[in-house]
Amino acid sequence: MRWTIWRRREPRRRPLAAPGDARIARAEAAIAGLPELTREVFFMHRFEDLSYERIARRQGIDVKEVEGHIAATLIALRRALKDFD
Repeated sequence: MRWTIWRRREPRRRPLAAPGDARIARAEAAIAGLPELTREVFFMHRFEDLSYERIARRQGIDVKEVEGHIAATLIALRRALKDFD
């Protein structure tokens, strides 16, 4: 009997929204309305996949402040997108 090694496949991802979707436009507007440092911290964490500690060192701020910026962004997004739920 021959053993086969199974690899975990990446799940197929379907797009969250079609281009030009109102949800994306509203989310982008909510993020654009945030202070610059808050936007930078959010993008570093979500898109550059940096830890809170690395962001804090890079920005010269405390880890708790990084947590506050992330929380503020998520609250702004929830408020902006509450009509779509």
